[in-house]
Amino acid sequence: MFSPLVLLCSMVTFECATYGGPVFKTEIGCYMGMQQVGIPFLEEKYPNLVVTEKRCIYWGKYKTEVDT
Repeated sequence: MFSPLVLLCSMVTFECATYGGPVFKTEIGCYMGMQQVGIPFLEEKYPNLVVTEKRCIYWGKYKTEVDT
């Protein structure tokens, strides 16, 4: 399973925040969902922030523990 993570940063205050999205079964579905829905939503909701990095993270099919 894949989930999108987006790093948004302010170029004025140099503060950043991450935002995640829903879970997708495929990596291509994750990137398509992020490009078509996630990024436009974040750009509209946070017009003063810039998308600095975006990535789909694979969490592993049978992973049951959370790494901290």
